[in-house]
Amino acid sequence: MSPMPSPILRIPILAALLAAVLLAGCGTLDVPRADNYPATGQKKARAVHHWDVLAGDVAARVAGKIAAWPEGEYPIHVTVPDNASFNQGFLKLLKVHLLNRGVVVSTVPTAVELEVQTQLVQHPEAVPRNLPVPMTGTILGTGVGVLRDWTVHYSDRTLLPGVATAIGVGAGVALDMAQLYTQGAAAGGPTRTEVLVTTTLKTRDRYLAGSADMYYIERADAVLYQPELPPPPPPPPTPVKTWRVVAP
Repeated sequence: MSPMPSPILRIPILAALLAAVLLAGCGTLDVPRADNYPATGQKKARAVHHWDVLAGDVAARVAGKIAAWPEGEYPIHVTVPDNASFNQGFLKLLKVHLLNRGVVVSTVPTAVELEVQTQLVQHPEAVPRNLPVPMTGTILGTGVGVLRDWTVHYSDRTLLPGVATAIGVGAGVALDMAQLYTQGAAAGGPTRTEVLVTTTLKTRDRYLAGSADMYYIERADAVLYQPELPPPPPPPPTPVKTWRVVAP
């Protein structure tokens, strides 16, 4: 058995170890780790009624902001940027809600403008959404199964091809209940298409108030939030041939 090093020899060894640790720490940077945001909710606009709810909320905020103004002294002119279906429909709904709250709305430009703007955000499809997600299957009885950990992995049974057949009809029922619990009866889950709706109350030289609302929309509904394309130009006129009779 080799003899233990003496206390005098241990000091250089400890010093060397300490120096190595310090050098290793100086050689790397301690950068923040990537964390997820806390779980939040975002509404999905799927009907004109949802536009009407948003218009009512915006009108209520505007009416509250100008409640102290002299009645009727500063009529508001509401504008939208283009002829997109949402913008034109929201413009009509917002005017009605403002009028119902006693706000004077002008038909011509005035010193106070309520400007509505929309921005369509379409995230690129980086990862296919129809890939099956592994989850634990548990057989409760003959022909009855359940999927575990659906709240963590996936709650949309339409994206799990073949799962209900493989595990049993009970799995489909369980997933339907899961979707009802996590997303509501008609939410349909998040999409990669969103819309940002901003309203700005302003004068010629200052902003008075503003609001911003975000919504999920179905990808097929994105056309409702984009300006309509101008009609194609008419085709060129057909050339007309003229004939002249020449005497023999």
